[in-house]
Amino acid sequence: MRSSLQTGRTTVRLLLVAALLGAAGAAGAQDGAPIPFFQPDPSGPEVTLTAHFVATGETRVLPGRELLSGSREVYLRSAAVAALFNGGRYWNGALRQLDLKVGEATFRVTADSRLVQAPDGHVLLPVPVLDHGGEVWLPLTMLLDVIGPALGDRIAWDPETSRLRLGVAEYTVLRLWTEVLGRATAVHVSCRDPLGYRVHSPRPGIVELKIYGGEVNTGGVAQARRRGLLLSARSRQQRDDAVVTLRVDDLVSRYRSYAADEGREIVIVLEEEQVSSLPSPVPRGEARVNIDEGPRDVTHEMRLRTVVIDPGHGGHDVGAVGRLGILEKDVNLDVARELRRFLRRESDLEVVLTRERDEHVELADRAEVANRADGDLFLSLHCNSWFNEGARGLETYFLSPARSDWAKSVEATENAAHGEPEDVEFIVWELVQNRFIASSSRLAEIIQTDVSADLGLPDRGVRQAGFRVLVGAYMPAALIELGFLSHPQEERRLGESDYQRRLAAAIGRALLNYRDSLAPAGDLPVVDDPGFDDSDDQDGGY
Repeated sequence: MRSSLQTGRTTVRLLLVAALLGAAGAAGAQDGAPIPFFQPDPSGPEVTLTAHFVATGETRVLPGRELLSGSREVYLRSAAVAALFNGGRYWNGALRQLDLKVGEATFRVTADSRLVQAPDGHVLLPVPVLDHGGEVWLPLTMLLDVIGPALGDRIAWDPETSRLRLGVAEYTVLRLWTEVLGRATAVHVSCRDPLGYRVHSPRPGIVELKIYGGEVNTGGVAQARRRGLLLSARSRQQRDDAVVTLRVDDLVSRYRSYAADEGREIVIVLEEEQVSSLPSPVPRGEARVNIDEGPRDVTHEMRLRTVVIDPGHGGHDVGAVGRLGILEKDVNLDVARELRRFLRRESDLEVVLTRERDEHVELADRAEVANRADGDLFLSLHCNSWFNEGARGLETYFLSPARSDWAKSVEATENAAHGEPEDVEFIVWELVQNRFIASSSRLAEIIQTDVSADLGLPDRGVRQAGFRVLVGAYMPAALIELGFLSHPQEERRLGESDYQRRLAAAIGRALLNYRDSLAPAGDLPVVDDPGFDDSDDQDGGY
């Protein structure tokens, strides 16, 4: 029955994809011509790629082509891709299908189709596979977003130098080992550097660890056999983060996490369900008990009483300016005031603003306001801007060195008026923030996920950067980019009081959800067959 249901679901997905593609083709036909973006261009320019294997130092030259009209997507011959991964190809001429087999993984593509059958399910590429010159050509995005993640390999592409990098020079998430502690099992994940992380249970029988900015050694961070309450462990590399998935025993009902070795080791303790049906024994005589509680998860002991909201910019520092003349400093202050109203109305939290009016406040002074108020959480509000008008959506950051070019660009913009913190100063405050890094990353994750879903915004993901305004806050801290003033529709909405109230309410609900998450431990539901699904999180892009 389960197999029949899965087959039916797959068929429905394929029909929906076909319907969508058919609708797109019909729309193009109504305009008098097919969609130009999907038209092959046999005269497209040649591109010479250099593939660098980090582990071995080997370098290969690959000939590529830009084969789509109106697109800069680079295509590679399927033969070159197969050779790159030491794989094989199998062609079905009747169906125009090509199977690319790499190790135990098979990727099935169809000429002139965007649909890829990957080991973890079907993926719809942004551009189609092409049949050109008697050869099947694969778009570069298939290597980056489908083949690499499925194989657990990190593949990076630099369009300016036309360079592919396969693997990483140094891993930052190194190994996993398990410690059986009676009725509990501790899973240790060793990291080279202190990294932010989040632990949650996406479904019964699974505990997932997301390590922000981590480069994972998938061979070392894995466990194939059962040990204690851990049945198995696998890891995978996402674009900016590492994810470790633990499959746990049905007896596990609770878990807790903490950081050790100054943040370089993440420990997840799986706890067996306590059976309380037996009567407690009656103590007789004198007994001395000395129980070592071991490391404590200080994250779960935090309480949220005072929230400090920082409306970014102000006074002569106007921040970003939209085409309609909407100023970032005004949007930040208006949303901050609405957020204060919401929290005062819906909770007993005390709310403090770093500025009440249009005035200039130094970045260092903003964190000091939060510290003097004895704040339990610091939230800085900003608006984004980019030269590409299509960029839109929410972004949430926590304090840590930027891990991507996009995060570095946003960091430079927000720090521009006051300069970046000195190296020594940043290192000192980063060490201070390491105490709160798990809380800050969890706060950022909840805000980003909840607000994006609440308002129907693109989820651009949680990122990390060295924002000057967060340096100095002795509490969990995050920075929200509320939207893009460079996007015409988003600028208009950010200037409307009704949308500002909705945005503030969504952030307020996320903060209350974060407060509720500060429970002693997470309950883990139990099922007979938890399964093992490696579906990637949908990370935002730009």
